[in-house]
Amino acid sequence: MKNKRFVYGTLAVCLLALFLNASAVLGIGNETRLLSSSPGSRQERVPVGVLLPFSGQYSRMSENIFRVIQMSAEEVNKHGGIGGRKVVLVKGDTRARADIGAVVSQRLVDVDGVIAFIGPSSLSFTGVKKTIRNNKVPMISPTAGITEFDRAGRMYFYRTVPSDSLGGRAIVRAITGCQLFLGLDRRFSSVVMMIGRLPAMISFKRPIQDGMDEFGGSLTDLIEYETGKDSYEEEIHKALEAAPDIIILIGTPRDSVLIMNATLEAGYEGWWFVTQDQTNDEFIRLAGSESVRHVYGVQETSPKETIDRVEAFKKRFKDYWGENLGPFGTSTYDASNILFLAMLRVELRDGELSRETVAKNIPRVANGGSNKVEVTDFLEGKQTLETSKEINYQGLDGPMDFDDYGNVITPYAIRQVREGVWRTIATINVHDLKR
Repeated sequence: MKNKRFVYGTLAVCLLALFLNASAVLGIGNETRLLSSSPGSRQERVPVGVLLPFSGQYSRMSENIFRVIQMSAEEVNKHGGIGGRKVVLVKGDTRARADIGAVVSQRLVDVDGVIAFIGPSSLSFTGVKKTIRNNKVPMISPTAGITEFDRAGRMYFYRTVPSDSLGGRAIVRAITGCQLFLGLDRRFSSVVMMIGRLPAMISFKRPIQDGMDEFGGSLTDLIEYETGKDSYEEEIHKALEAAPDIIILIGTPRDSVLIMNATLEAGYEGWWFVTQDQTNDEFIRLAGSESVRHVYGVQETSPKETIDRVEAFKKRFKDYWGENLGPFGTSTYDASNILFLAMLRVELRDGELSRETVAKNIPRVANGGSNKVEVTDFLEGKQTLETSKEINYQGLDGPMDFDDYGNVITPYAIRQVREGVWRTIATINVHDLKR
């Protein structure tokens, strides 16, 4: 009997350890509570899931994004929360993988009872999409430009960044109009695209191909590669055979650094064009300032009308956290405000906070309309809603008018590394993307 008890006890301990280890690996149960010393019951709090790759090569960017959400949630809680209930953020580490994103998001629904998600990124959207559809949980992503989102579904899918279908066209527009947008007195005669075989990267493939046809350019070669390899010698050799004068490189920061440095070592002296994943200070640190001297990048940006507000928010963020606002910081601020204002409107108008009522109220606080009052932050929106007036949230990245599938349109900045830092050299607006 003692032996049986020992075996059963040991088995129980092992199973518990296995569960805890799995939770740590998947990012399950990593809960951040705001302005509350105890979690309280579900009736006393509003749990919101935050789905981002908190570990791995995107961890620093994700933590910077999370700090923006924390600031927004603390502002909500400081001014009474949602109907007197505190907003609680529940982290879900997707590890930049669709399969883990599916597991983690479902866990946050089943165990933590989240009412909505902020996130995910393009890297895990394919997996999280099933959770959204099956459980009818609203999501608002500040980072997912993946084209798979474009028509993923109605009512529960929203994002505050434009689709890669526009981002790809912006890259092509800059390359084919290099005198206007890149400041170069020349035309590129040989354009090669190197693209990683992940949904988040392949998302750019068709928009760039179609854009080349539409804007009078052409691809000399298209090279798809497996991500996460230790060497890309074969792919680099194939790219250089095309004698490119510019390479469009779409991949993870790690792979991009390997490819770029090895290509330069092989004698390449031309230009590069990269996407949002590389257009940040962390990429310069990884690659080295010498490797990125001839690099252009594309990044969502704010319109001229909001520049003063953007600069004020950047200062507030740095004063609060002691670090600079990173990529997707402004779109995250907009996503957070829209979600929390939608929740508040439910409390003030509908009375029953649920996933369905929150989903329905996201466009009601974001989209324009007659007799609506324009607001630019949560407090301003709260004060207006409490007077029984309706609001039209105006974001740091401009108007957030969602279409039927939760998409928005914002301008793009064309950036270049100069003196070791990214600098904006041109802006591409929607009308620039029309032939």
